[in-house]
Amino acid sequence: MSDYDYEAIIRERCADLELLMGKTLQDALVNVVEPEINVVYLKTEESWFSIHGEIGSEILGIHKIDSDVQEKIEGIFMIGHLSILDQFIGLRIARARHIGEAWNGHGFEFSFKDLPDKTLIVQSIYTGTEPKDFYDCMRIGVGTYIHRIDFTEE
Repeated sequence: MSDYDYEAIIRERCADLELLMGKTLQDALVNVVEPEINVVYLKTEESWFSIHGEIGSEILGIHKIDSDVQEKIEGIFMIGHLSILDQFIGLRIARARHIGEAWNGHGFEFSFKDLPDKTLIVQSIYTGTEPKDFYDCMRIGVGTYIHRIDFTEE
């Protein structure tokens, strides 16, 4: 570990997280430096947001950005769509919250209005176990939840 004040850094570098609540996700792109995912870009009706590693990606930060994000490919550097994100396009973000902690899967989970069974998860690669030779990157997932079970007798 280190001497960083992770709580203070997370408060500072994640202050824009609350700006996403209530907004509609209009687009989502990822920045890949092959083969690692380094940045996730989320577009709402108001602006783009950048989610990326802070320090050495022990934590993630989220920042409202002023510039437009465009798809592009330059050698091993690419910004483009990732199909797993498409299912959330057009949905309103009901809740945006922190998950994990520094060096243990810090990131964000996004819940969407009228979609109680799935969430979008953007998380640091540091989760207690990570793939070999991946360091300053993140992982993207979809949380799938069960909240009701109907047992039927035959």
